[in-house]
Amino acid sequence: MPTYEDIPRPIEWITDEDLQVAKAIRKWVDEEVWPNRHKIDDDWEHHEIVKPIMKTLLVDIGYQRGVWPEDVGGLGVDSCVSFVVGAEEIARGDSGMCTAANCVGWPFLHICLPHHRNETLIKKFGPLFCDTDEMFIGCPAITDVSSGSDVENVDATHGKYITTTAKLDGDWWEINGHKIWCTNSGGFADLFGVYATTKPGEEDDEAVAVIYVPADTPGVTQGKPYKKAGMNADLNGDIWFEKVRVPAENRAQGPGLDAEYAREMISWGNVITGGYALGSMNRVYEILLDWCEHRVVAGKQLKNHSIIAGTLGEIMTMIEAVKSDTYCKARMLDRPDLYGPGHSKGMLAKTRTTKLFSTDALTDICNWAVDLMGSYGYALEYDIEKVWRDSKIMSLWMGGRSLCRLDTTRYYFNSTEI
Repeated sequence: MPTYEDIPRPIEWITDEDLQVAKAIRKWVDEEVWPNRHKIDDDWEHHEIVKPIMKTLLVDIGYQRGVWPEDVGGLGVDSCVSFVVGAEEIARGDSGMCTAANCVGWPFLHICLPHHRNETLIKKFGPLFCDTDEMFIGCPAITDVSSGSDVENVDATHGKYITTTAKLDGDWWEINGHKIWCTNSGGFADLFGVYATTKPGEEDDEAVAVIYVPADTPGVTQGKPYKKAGMNADLNGDIWFEKVRVPAENRAQGPGLDAEYAREMISWGNVITGGYALGSMNRVYEILLDWCEHRVVAGKQLKNHSIIAGTLGEIMTMIEAVKSDTYCKARMLDRPDLYGPGHSKGMLAKTRTTKLFSTDALTDICNWAVDLMGSYGYALEYDIEKVWRDSKIMSLWMGGRSLCRLDTTRYYFNSTEI
C-alpha cells in the first residue's frame, strides 16, 4: 500500500541530512504529537502540554539551531528545500507547531543567509539558540496594530504605514510601538525581530528597520495569547514596546537593505508555507487512505465507488501539483545564481503564487475530505476537522490572499498603481 512518501518530489534536491532530520521528526510526530492531538487545542493558553513536545523538536532534534551557522554551533541550514522537507514532516503532525518551530529561526534569515551574513549579530545571538539545553524562541514582530499587514506590503507602502518607531540615540535605538498577531508571542518569545520605521509616515525603503530586541529588555510587555479557531500550538498576542533601548548594532543590515531582505524573508515564508500545506495534505491523505479502505457502502469499499474514486483522484492531482510547485520554488530560492536573488520583485511574485495556490488547495482538499466522510468528517475524533480549521488560518498570514494576488499582478502585468 502506498504512503505519503510515495507522492513524487524531486529527490535529487534532497540531501541525506535532510532525510535524517525528516526521519527523526516523523518519529517525533508519531510518538509525541499525534497521540496528543486532541489535547493541543485545549492547551492554547498555557502550553503545558505543547512546550515539552516542542522542546523535543527544537532542542533534542535541534530544529532551533537550523538557520545558525556551524561556527556558532548551528546546523548551517541555508537551503529552502531543506526547510520544506522539515515543514512537511512537522505539519503532518500539527501545522501550528510547524509555524511556531519555523518562526523560531525565520527572523534571522536577515543575518544568517550566506550572501548577507552579519557576523557580529550571528556571534551575539547564535549561541543563545545553539549553546543551550533549553528552548530559546525567536519571534518575527511584524504586524502593527493600526496598519495590519501594510508592513508586509513592501512594494506599495515602502514603510509609510509602519507605526512602530525606532529612533537612534547615540549608540542606542529607542523603540516604541504596538505589535499584534506575532507568531511565538503571547509570552513565549525570548528574542524579537522587530519591524520598525526610522521616519514615521514617510514612504522610504531606507527607513524600514529590522532590529533585534530581547524579550526581557525593560519596556517590553507581552500580552496573553489569543484564543483562535485553530493553530493553537502557535501562540499569538500583543507586544508593546515603550521606550525600549537596544544597542545600535542590533539592526539587521541597515538602510535600504532591511527592506530588501524583508522581501526575501517573505519569499522564503511563502514557499515554506507551501511545506506546511503539504504536511497537512499528507495527513489528510493518510486519513482518507484508511477511511476509504475500511468504510463499506452498498457492499463495496468506499474507494471502489466511481464517484468517490473520481474525487480521490482529484485530491491526489492537487497534492502532486502543490508538491511540484513548492519544491520548484524552493529550489529557485536555493539557486539565486540561476533564478535571481530571493529579494527580487520577480521572486516575491513567483513565491506568492505558491503560497496562495498551496493554502487554497489545502482548504479545498479538506472540504472534499469532509464531504467524503460526512458527519465523521467534522467529528473531533476523526481529525480532518482540525486540519480543516488550521487550513484557513494558514492562508491569511503575511498579507493574506489579496496581497498574494497584488504582488503577483504587480510583477507579471507591471501594475504600478496598486
